[in-house]
Amino acid sequence: MIQFEHVSKRFVTGAKAVEAVKDVSLHIPRGAIAGIIGFSGAGKSTLARCVNLLERPTSGRVVVGGVDLTGLGPAQLRRRREKIGMIFQQFNLFQSRTVYGNVAYPLRRRGISRQARAEKVSRLLDLVGLADKAGAYPSQLSGGQKQRVAIARALANDPEVLISDEATSALDPQTTRSILHLLQELNRTLGITIVVITHEMSVVKEICDRVFVMDGGQIVERGPVFQVFSFPQQAITRGFVDGTSALARLQELLRDPSHPLRLGPEDYLIRLRYLDHSATEALISHVSRSYGVDVNILLGDIELIDGKALGGLVVIVRGTHEQVSGALQHLSQRNVSAEVISHG
Repeated sequence: MIQFEHVSKRFVTGAKAVEAVKDVSLHIPRGAIAGIIGFSGAGKSTLARCVNLLERPTSGRVVVGGVDLTGLGPAQLRRRREKIGMIFQQFNLFQSRTVYGNVAYPLRRRGISRQARAEKVSRLLDLVGLADKAGAYPSQLSGGQKQRVAIARALANDPEVLISDEATSALDPQTTRSILHLLQELNRTLGITIVVITHEMSVVKEICDRVFVMDGGQIVERGPVFQVFSFPQQAITRGFVDGTSALARLQELLRDPSHPLRLGPEDYLIRLRYLDHSATEALISHVSRSYGVDVNILLGDIELIDGKALGGLVVIVRGTHEQVSGALQHLSQRNVSAEVISHG
């Protein structure tokens, strides 16, 4: 559905040039939910705005739905943009229009009859769970309700692609989950391709099936979400992944002077990563009995990502070198990776 071929975007201010996007090539299949994640200034929002050419690339090609947008004239580009909806962090609603008026606005220029507009707006508001709010104004709505209005408006032209640019960043966690689940439902029922721009790995983890990690205007890591979470290759990706896990407290534990972690001569501080089926097996009790080691669990975290179990533990394992080595070898054979953090 979306294809970037060596896309770069450079901004020039006076004598200063900033390359916000550097030679990015990517493919997003039709019907996918793809996340583009990075810190502020990574270039992710600029990249998103290149999808519909709100930012025209300095070089490279952008192909959406099989059409090379970079080769279109102004009138053709306007028509193609109607098939690419966008929602934003600040909602961008017309404060002087009702919910109905906001959603109907994109339809007014298309020559659709008043009755057909009313029917479509009614369907869209029902789809996003706001059928009873048609006559309300944005000032009377909660943040989550405003974002639902923005989503309904973005769907008015029956887009093939929906771009969510930090659309949940201003919302509380519970409202964020409800909006993400709504996007997931729209993807499932309408087959719409969704691109989620975010700086929060928890958002990617919640609904995306693939992820692109940006840093310094470049894609530094990409792949299915489960794969990237399981084996992050880049330091920035490991930081994002660890930031969503309870295991991130490991570094706090090691640095806390008020509760120093003291290891005996036979103690090993180990981080275990569980993948898929291994997360549901009683492996710790098994290795403790079979290899004669004592295991003290300090931190733990298991979750489902893309329908697969992923988790980990931070443990202190006490035993001889041979006992601990045997236990870790057994875990490795059961699809559990082990990283020895420290040895007493």
